[in-house]
Amino acid sequence: MRAVLMLHGVDASGSVLSVTPGQLRSLVQGIRAARHEIVPLSELLAGGTPDRVALSFDDGFRSVYEGALPVLQEEGVPAVLFLTTGFVGGYNDWPGQPAWAPRQPMLDWSQVEALQRAGWAVEAHTRSHPDLRALPEPAILEEMEAANRTIEQHLGRRPELFAPPYGSLDPRVLRLAQGLYQHVLTTRMAPLDGLSAQALREQGVPRLDAFYLRSPWLHAHFGGARFRGWLGLRAGLRKLRRA
Repeated sequence: MRAVLMLHGVDASGSVLSVTPGQLRSLVQGIRAARHEIVPLSELLAGGTPDRVALSFDDGFRSVYEGALPVLQEEGVPAVLFLTTGFVGGYNDWPGQPAWAPRQPMLDWSQVEALQRAGWAVEAHTRSHPDLRALPEPAILEEMEAANRTIEQHLGRRPELFAPPYGSLDPRVLRLAQGLYQHVLTTRMAPLDGLSAQALREQGVPRLDAFYLRSPWLHAHFGGARFRGWLGLRAGLRKLRRA
């Protein structure tokens, strides 16, 4: 199985946006036990052999530094952070935050820089975390470009990948993002199996939400027939909820 996993926080809060450090470690070890290699996202998207996985973290919660980094350093695993730049050093109090989302402290720039020094890639997740579908085109572009400028200013590297907040993609947002980035990451819950490089570029890159992968049973069956069956069921339930 080729797949990108999507995470947010790594803590003991029990939030729908979090997994625990122990669950993250179990997931990583299960992936490896299933003879899958965990590689940088850019390497995964470049193609190559099957049975490869990449880890991605959205938003930029402080718990990524406190909870995820130690685990992934010990396991020798790379990851990518999609950063909401306008809230670095503060809290996830962006406009439109759902009522069910817990208030979380965000990374500060020294912590973001530490992630980069540890080998993480830092990519764009807009400046202020809006639903881009509700914005006019100039505002969409400014959300992307502002994040790009800020990341380049602090880290010396311009983002090449983009994950829209809430997975808020429509043809207009996708078109604008494709003009600025090599790939656009989505929240569509599916592996990359069977998707050509052209399809990933034109349709966006699907990801598996790790909140639904917390069970040690799933870790023990990662990539197998039982795992794929459960994944199809989970994706179907998500579609029904959003219908």
